[in-house]
Amino acid sequence: MPELKTIEILTIDGDKYKIHAVAALEGVVTSKAIEGLQLNIADIFG
Repeated sequence: MPELKTIEILTIDGDKYKIHAVAALEGVVTSKAIEGLQLNIADIFG
């Protein structure tokens, strides 16, 4: 959600989406699928 400077990482559990990680304005989100992947909000929306 670029207008809110927010990133949500979702996973699929059966037939439903679940939030794995979320950060708004600042912080770091991680990937469940790609081990070691971290995204810093400031690097994206800086």
